[in-house]
Amino acid sequence: MRAMKWRLPRLSPLKLGVAFVILALVAGVGLFQKNRIMTTIRPGATIPIVFAQDYRLREFVSKAKVAGVPVGTVSSVERRRDGLTEVQVKVSGDIPRKLGTAPSAVIRPTTLLGGDYYVELEFGGQRGNFTGTIPLERTKIPVELDKVSAALQPDARAGLQSTVRNLDGTLANGGTEALRGVTSTAPGTLGPAAGVFNGLQGTNPRTDLPQLVQGLEATSRVLADRQHDLGGVVDDLRVTTDVLDHRSDDMATALDGMPQTLESTDRGLDRLHKTIGKLKDTADPARPVVRELDTTLAKLDPVLVKARPVVNELRTVLYEARPLVGQLSPVSQQLTSVLDDVRGPVLDRVNGPVLNTINSPFKGTGIYAGSGSDRPFYQELAYMAANLDRATMADKNGSVISFLAGAGPGSVAGLPISLEQLFRQIAAQQGGGR
Repeated sequence: MRAMKWRLPRLSPLKLGVAFVILALVAGVGLFQKNRIMTTIRPGATIPIVFAQDYRLREFVSKAKVAGVPVGTVSSVERRRDGLTEVQVKVSGDIPRKLGTAPSAVIRPTTLLGGDYYVELEFGGQRGNFTGTIPLERTKIPVELDKVSAALQPDARAGLQSTVRNLDGTLANGGTEALRGVTSTAPGTLGPAAGVFNGLQGTNPRTDLPQLVQGLEATSRVLADRQHDLGGVVDDLRVTTDVLDHRSDDMATALDGMPQTLESTDRGLDRLHKTIGKLKDTADPARPVVRELDTTLAKLDPVLVKARPVVNELRTVLYEARPLVGQLSPVSQQLTSVLDDVRGPVLDRVNGPVLNTINSPFKGTGIYAGSGSDRPFYQELAYMAANLDRATMADKNGSVISFLAGAGPGSVAGLPISLEQLFRQIAAQQGGGR
C-alpha cells in the first residue's frame, strides 16, 4: 500500500484574517475581564456586607483590606429594594477566622482627596470564625473633604484660608530651605528607619503587624467604652502618686535598706533549704506516727465534745480564782524568805543528829540500862503512839483515857539492891525447894 499523506488545507487570507480578529477579540475580552476571572477562580470565602450606599465601589476592582493589607476583592455591588446596598467581598479563606464573631466594615478612600475606594474590614466581638452578614449597624461610609468643609462655619473656613496663606508665607520666608535641608538629610536616616519598620513587622509580616494593630484598636475601643472607669483609674492613680510623693523619704529609707533585707532573705532561704532537707529525711519515719495520729484525733473528737462543758465552766473558775492568785503572789514571796531561813543550820540539824537518833535503836543508859531493844527509835515512838491511841476511847458520852495508878517492888528507888530482883530470886528458891 502506498503511504497516505495528510496535508493541511490551505486557508485563504480572508479566513486567516477572520481567525486573527476572533483571537484578538477573545484576548481583549480576557484582558478586560481579567479581574473578574481571577476573582472567580481564586479560592476563598465571600462575606456579605450591608452599607447605606455603594459609595463608588466597583465590582472586581475595589479591594478589601485588613489593617491596610489587601486580603480580597469586591465581587458584587447590588442595591436592594429597601435602599441599602449589599456588597459581596471575596477574601482569603483564613480571613473570617481573624475577624472575630462581630466584625465591622468601613469604606475608605485611598487618598485624602478621594480617588479609588476600598472596604476596610475590622476585628470585633470574640475570637472565632465569622459566619453571616455584617449588618448596617457595623458599617460606615467615608466623609469627603467637601462635606467637611460644607459643615464648617464661614469663620472656620476663613480661618483655614488664613492658615493656608500663613503656611505659604512660612515657606516663602525660609521654610522652603528648611524643608530642603530635611530632604537632604533624610536619606541618611532612611536606612535605619527601614530596619525599625522591618522590626515592627515582626517575624510574620503578613500577620504580626495586623494583629498588633487589631489588638491596639480593640484596646482603644474598650477604653472608649469604659471612659467612666478610666476616669476613676486616673483619679486613683493621682491619689497614689500623691501618697508616694508625701512618703518619698520612707520610700528612700526602704530602698536604702533593701540590699541588707535581700541578703538576710537569702540567708534565711538558705537555712530554710537545709531545714527542708532535714524535714525530708524525717518525713519517711514520721509517716507511721502521722497515720496513728489520725486515729488518735478521730477518737479525741468525742472526748473534746464531752470536755467542752468542763472548759466552759473552767473559764468561770479561772475568773474567780484570779483574786486568789493575786494574794498568793506576796505569800510566795514570804515563803521564799522562810525557806531561805530554814535552809542551812536547821536542815543540817535535821539531816544530822535528829535523823540519826530516829533511825538508831534505843539503848537505855544509866538507871535505864538494859531497858532498850533492837528496834529503831522511830518504831518505838510509833508503838507508843499506838498504845496511847488504844488507851483513849470516845463515845457519845465523851472521851475517856484509861490510866491505872499502883505501886510495886520496882517503885521504890534509891535502895542498894532492887526489891523486884530480890523477890524474883526468893520465889525461884522456894520453887526449887519443893
